[in-house]
Amino acid sequence: MQSIARAVLPRILTVLETFSAILLFVMMALTFVDVIGRYVFTAPVFGAAEMIQFLLAMTIFGGLSLINAHDSHITVELFEPWLKKRFPRLQPIAVQSFSVMVMTIIAWQLTVFAIEAHELGSFTVVLEWPLVVVAGTVAGLSIVSLLVQILGLCLHNDPDWKSDHGEPL
Repeated sequence: MQSIARAVLPRILTVLETFSAILLFVMMALTFVDVIGRYVFTAPVFGAAEMIQFLLAMTIFGGLSLINAHDSHITVELFEPWLKKRFPRLQPIAVQSFSVMVMTIIAWQLTVFAIEAHELGSFTVVLEWPLVVVAGTVAGLSIVSLLVQILGLCLHNDPDWKSDHGEPL
């Protein structure tokens, strides 16, 4: 499994980094054009707020894959010190299992939402775009995030991966 993860994960992360960077740039450019249009020409971009919301959701879930792969979440250690003291070998397994479980629930719920948006034929409020496009993209990115998290965990203790990429995943 480590050899598959070592071969596939860098490519996936490169695509996700590029995708997230493009989304972030488009969001920045759209915000810039909207603000200039609004305050200089009194002509804002129609639906800019809705487009920015969609871009933000896709950027977050694209970036979440990168965070999950590198296991670099912001953590709150409520039970971890207690667990680490009493069960030192169980602690990392418990934490990662919980993290994978939560990401699975998020991906599942977003997929259910995307399916419902498709079945109901839902549209966005302002631009009247099919909601399934954004919901499906975010659901797909959350599933990719879950898979990348699992691949990253496969390489977590791989010394070759650490030496090739600096910090461990």
